[in-house]
Parts: sequence; C-alpha cells; structure tokens
Amino acid sequence: MRGAVPVARRIIMADHRRLATSVLGVGAAIALILLLQGLWSGFRVQISAYEDNVGADLFVGESGTRNFLGVPSVIRMDAVQAIRAIPTVDRADPVAVRFAVLDLHGRMQSIFLIGSVPQATGGPWDVVAGRAIRGDDEAVVDRTLADQHGIGLGDRITIMGRTFQVVGLSAGTRSWMAGFVFTSHRSIELLVKMPGTTSYVLVRTREPSAVAQSIRERTGLAVLTPGDLGDNDRALLARIMNGPLSLMLLIAFIAGALIIALTVYSTIVERIREYGIAKAMGVRRARLLRIVLGQSVIVAALGTMAGYAIFRGTSWLVVSLRPQMWVRLSPGAVGGAVIAAGLMAILAAAVPTRRVARLDPASVYRG
Repeated sequence: MRGAVPVARRIIMADHRRLATSVLGVGAAIALILLLQGLWSGFRVQISAYEDNVGADLFVGESGTRNFLGVPSVIRMDAVQAIRAIPTVDRADPVAVRFAVLDLHGRMQSIFLIGSVPQATGGPWDVVAGRAIRGDDEAVVDRTLADQHGIGLGDRITIMGRTFQVVGLSAGTRSWMAGFVFTSHRSIELLVKMPGTTSYVLVRTREPSAVAQSIRERTGLAVLTPGDLGDNDRALLARIMNGPLSLMLLIAFIAGALIIALTVYSTIVERIREYGIAKAMGVRRARLLRIVLGQSVIVAALGTMAGYAIFRGTSWLVVSLRPQMWVRLSPGAVGGAVIAAGLMAILAAAVPTRRVARLDPASVYRG
C-alpha cells in the first residue's frame, strides 16, 4: 500500500486545475452537509429556548398538553392558587402564550406573544437593552426581530389592534420560526378576551417529582418538565423537517460522490495506455485498484478540508445576514461529514475500478 500511495498522488495531482475544481466541488458538497447539520442543530436548540432558559422546574398546562409552542393550552387562573397551596412549591406564576402575526412596515411577521406577571417567572431572561415590562402597554421584543424591522426602544408596535411601547430588547429569545414578544399577562387576557385564564403555570420547587404528582392529583392538569416539553417540541419539528432535510443531505452526498468519480475516471481514461502496459508487465490487479482508490481518497480528503473552510465562511455569512438563524455544529456532525466523505470516495471508486479491472492489456497495443 505504501508504494501505491505516491503513484496515486502523482497521478491525481498531475493536472492542478482539474484537481482544484474537483476539490472545490467536493468541498461545496461537504460544506452543504455541514451547514444543513448546523442549521438543524440550531433549530433544535431554538425550539426549546423558552423552556430551557425561563427558570421553571415544571410547566403545568391543560390536560393532554404535550408541546409549549404547539396547540394552545387554556386553564383557569384558579389553578395557580391550588398549586401555590402545595407546601413544597416555592413559586407558581401564570404565563399566557399566543401565536400572533404582526404587520410591520407592510411585512407580515409571525411572533410568539408571551404574557407574564411583572417581576414574576415567565418574562425575558436576558434583557440586553432597556428594561423589563412594568405596565400593560409595554413590550420587550427579541433583538433579532427588532433588528429585522428597524424597531428601537421607545417605538410603538400594534399587536392584535392594541398598541404597545417597546421598553426593552432581549437576546436568545427566538424559536425556530418566530421571535418572542413579551408583555404583561393582563394585556394578553384583554387581547384574547378571555379574562381569568392563562396558558401555563410555571412552578419552581426543590422536589419536582413529588410536586408534579400532587398537582396531577389535585387539579388533573398536565405537568411536564422543561426537558419533556423540549423533547416533544423537537419531535414535532422532526416530523416536519426530517423528510426535506434528509433529501437535501442525500443530494449533497450524491453530488460529491459523482464529482470524485468523474475526476478519477477522467484521469484513468487519459492514462489508460499506462494502466494497460502496467497490467501487461505483471502488475497485480489489486495494486492497480489501490491506486484508483488512493486517488479517490485524496480528492475526498482535500475536499473535506476545503468543505470545512467553506462551511466556516458560509455559516458566518448566514448568521451575519440572518441573525435569527442559529448554526450549532456538534463534533458528531463533523465526524459524520468525514464518514460521508469516506463513503463518497469508496462509492466514487466503483466505476473507475471496474474500468481498470476489465482492461485487456493487449488492447493498448492495438491502438
């Protein structure tokens, strides 16, 4: 194998322009695989941003509730007092959640409207400009949403026919498809014309398991941990996105394999006489096949390195132009891309290998 590697390297690097073109092509395919994986991981983090950061140990919702951002939960405010009466409950605060569409400068924008009691659990956890809400006519807007539409502190926005003044901007408060807008709980009660109701009760306790059981027995409501809600939301997202994502990954993989195959095959066709002479002189078939595979591996390896560099630049550009999109690349995703490149090399070598294996040494002397 050691003797075959330099031969493969010399052959594949004989035409620098063709090699560079092939490496960039494979690199683009690998970069696309990494970018799709990074965006997918970012979506999975974003979709549970509220549950992961708001600081609640338990979420109490309408019976049958499984998702935080899915089907709306509606429960009576009486449940808050019933939960607070449990001795081991440290805090229990209502939060109203509604999906809304805003008309911002002639553009329709989807948002998640979060209503909480001022100074209680449920509001924005990272206010990076301005302050938290104090009144029923105030709002805190996700910073990326504000940047998209030129919304600043002191501006007024209209939500479902009611005007709010923007008093703060928050960071990390965005789901995979919409930003959060925070206001008071009373404001949402008035907007939806459902006084005396809420969506969830956020519970803080040092004994979540025991408290969850007590809440179920006393109220019959659904009780979920932040992890449960996050997992259910991610499962919902997977049902929507898995098909298109898998198809795009498959297309990128096939494109990379085809580029490697065409590159190696073209070098073999150009040097077919040399392969034939080598075969006639007694060079074993296995040695020739290792040379072909070595060329595929070289193109795949260089393409993987180029792909990672392209991914880094592309992900920076995506986040700069669309800060509402998060790119989170895990070591597992990088390892998966390396494995994908290896499979590309093996599959790409199949056609050129067959060409060499079926080569008749006598044919090179017949012209």
